[in-house]
Amino acid sequence: MIAKFAVAGLVSALGLSTLFWLQPAGTQATAPPPAAPSSPVAATPSQATSAAVMLPARLLECRLGRITNFDPSREQKPSEFKYEGSHPFVLFLPPIPVRTAEPPRSTLPPEPVDPRTRIVADPDGISAGAAGRPFERVVDYWPERVEMTTPAGGGAVNMIILQQSEAMPGLIDMFMTRATDAVTWDQAHLYSGQCKLAPNGAAPAL
Repeated sequence: MIAKFAVAGLVSALGLSTLFWLQPAGTQATAPPPAAPSSPVAATPSQATSAAVMLPARLLECRLGRITNFDPSREQKPSEFKYEGSHPFVLFLPPIPVRTAEPPRSTLPPEPVDPRTRIVADPDGISAGAAGRPFERVVDYWPERVEMTTPAGGGAVNMIILQQSEAMPGLIDMFMTRATDAVTWDQAHLYSGQCKLAPNGAAPAL
């Protein structure tokens, strides 16, 4: 089902950060991590003191369930959401310099994305073809927040949000959905769950 509903409202209802790519210039908001009713986590470039500081390679092994009862007509608590399935999902983020500046807004060309950034495994196909496409936009504030979009065809994008989990320390909360624009998204494509870092973080061979 394709639903008309502000993605910012969807993000807020699910307890997520507001996406940079959906925010007009001059606005910014934060919210709790997905699937975790906890307090906001702010990630700002002022945390970084030198562009020479590098984030490490990260291989994330995730389990995601599809949210089956999201109701855009009312406000829901994260504890109300029901999930279907347990889908394995593996994502690789290569080493990258720590951010020292705000990322460009969606009206501006995105920053170059390291081609090693990729969905490594999606055996159940929940990313709807995004696993075979390069990421177009990545905003990496690891471990506080990572926001990623991949063109999914027909003007749609597959969105991924990662945030460190306050409800489950040591894990990363992940949310994924598909949207056409800021008010059009696929209600049947709402996935949320947790990820853990693989021990060595190395990228598997292509």
